[in-house]
Amino acid sequence: MPSAQRVRWAKLRTASVCIASASILAVMFYLLTGGTLLEQKAKLYLYVNDATGISLDSPARVDGIGVGKVTALDLTGLKDTSRVVRITMTVERDRLPSIPADSWAQLSSDSLIGDKYVDIQSGTSSGHVTPDSTIEFRPQADIFKTIDIPQLEAQLRTADVVLSQLEKGQGPVGQFVVSDDIYNKLRQRIGEIDQLVRQAADTKGAVGQALYTDKLYQRMRAPIVEIDQALARIQSGQGTGGQLLRDSAQYEQLRDVIRNLRQSVAEVHQSEFLQSDRLYTEWNRNIAGLIQKVDEVNAGPMFTTPEMYDSLNGFAKEMRDSVKDFREDPRKFLRLKVF
Repeated sequence: MPSAQRVRWAKLRTASVCIASASILAVMFYLLTGGTLLEQKAKLYLYVNDATGISLDSPARVDGIGVGKVTALDLTGLKDTSRVVRITMTVERDRLPSIPADSWAQLSSDSLIGDKYVDIQSGTSSGHVTPDSTIEFRPQADIFKTIDIPQLEAQLRTADVVLSQLEKGQGPVGQFVVSDDIYNKLRQRIGEIDQLVRQAADTKGAVGQALYTDKLYQRMRAPIVEIDQALARIQSGQGTGGQLLRDSAQYEQLRDVIRNLRQSVAEVHQSEFLQSDRLYTEWNRNIAGLIQKVDEVNAGPMFTTPEMYDSLNGFAKEMRDSVKDFREDPRKFLRLKVF
């Protein structure tokens, strides 16, 4: 028979294991419930005309963030068609300050066939909702009421015509789908491009030599090397440019020339011709006198009557005839006079 001490020790171990197991279960249950088991809750109400798709435990979200769930669905019995069903939502009390008082809600779903949830949209009010507040409900627009059926029918007819043309091979797209002409042309173009690429890759061609040899590089490098060498010669003091950079004598000489030129320009500017009108007046007087002399000669008998011209013209003719006779028979003009 075990002693009393061993029995007490066994009871103590059993009690310790039970307490540890209960603590672990409590922590697991707390974590599985999202850590909100002990947090204070608040109820919010929403009156709708139809709660189809909403069930108990449906999520309640504020701007897409989950804040609670639906805990009750009740018929109000009111004659107002917009307040047929009352949805009771249980939300965390510490989330109430983030829900403005003018917020509104609608029943939304994640997909066309998915379960619905209460979608609360935040307002702009500075105050927030309080426990047992009622959220304004704004029903979503019926998609079938917003569709223009005649316009949709016209678009479907247009699509049917386009599909019929494609089936008959009409148009570029139809020809591409039905026949292989465009495909063959495309293959031909691709073949031409491939041939051009092969020619470019051939080292015997001009493009290939430019890509795979250093001829083009050498042609581009040669002028750069010449410029570098010219700069090196100038830097070392060779040539006129180098001497101009190394020796200041040419620079001083150029400065003297420019200084003398400026002095000459200043002297010309200070001359009497530019500073006074006397020379200009005398030149103008001389030119006017010369013009007058020319006018007098032009008005003389030599240019106004034909006698002088006729006399000169007759003399020129006689001289021409005499020279002609002398050339034809010079002996006629050679006369010996015997005494």
